[in-house]
Amino acid sequence: MFQVLDITQKDLIAIKVDGNITKNDYDKITPLIEKSVEKFGKIKFYVQLDNVKSITPTAFREDLKTYVKHFDDIDKIAVVGENAWQKLWSNLATPFVSGAVEYFSHEDITEARNWIID
Repeated sequence: MFQVLDITQKDLIAIKVDGNITKNDYDKITPLIEKSVEKFGKIKFYVQLDNVKSITPTAFREDLKTYVKHFDDIDKIAVVGENAWQKLWSNLATPFVSGAVEYFSHEDITEARNWIID
């Protein structure tokens, strides 16, 4: 499930990902992404991964479609995670965006938020 976080502002979209990820999550967040790209051109993502259990194949496809569609629109992505597979997952996004992708552990959440806001 995606939850939009309160640090979302202007060109920054911040979400918390928790539990199971489905295509419905992307159906909810995609309009926000589209609106932000239209308004600001380049956008930033802050993604906080908490207790992620699974991602459905259709959700995975939507994730890739979003990155490909907005390849040049993403300035940078901060991913905050809990374990090695989440770090690997964040590294998989790197070829699909023109901007920087950085992974941070939960202990470094303040650093991640400062990095994405700068």
